[in-house]
Amino acid sequence: MSVRPSLLAALLAIGFSSTAPVQADTSIEVSLKQRYLTLFENGKVIGKYPIAIGAPESPTIPGDFDIQNKDASPIYHKKGKVIAPGPDNPVGVRYMPYVRIGRDEYAIHGTAWPSWVNLRAAVSLGCIRMLNNDVIQVFNRVKVGTPVVVTTN
Repeated sequence: MSVRPSLLAALLAIGFSSTAPVQADTSIEVSLKQRYLTLFENGKVIGKYPIAIGAPESPTIPGDFDIQNKDASPIYHKKGKVIAPGPDNPVGVRYMPYVRIGRDEYAIHGTAWPSWVNLRAAVSLGCIRMLNNDVIQVFNRVKVGTPVVVTTN
């Protein structure tokens, strides 16, 4: 389809665009102090989940980020080790990276060790670990681009 420049200018002037329709305003807030992930939709809390966070030597970094990707069947690769998707996978059953700094990627993901989450421990390599059933709920509600705010509160 060819659009004449004058027609294109007129369409843009009246607000015509080919962007996707506006979706519900979903966002995530992570409290490092309380060790909870809160899921919001249109400003209303729709879920609050216990989490495990980064160990003191590999802390979860605070800041404003967004979901960069979603993986429903993560494969774990580390030091030549490969673990297939599933509940025994160290990153659990869902994986959502929200920031990359150099070679380090930080994600919200499940875990093969639910006791870490139940204790709300500081044990990960900086990622946010959730119970597998909880991370599935969050995964199903968010989209790539969903804001993630990690606070020290």
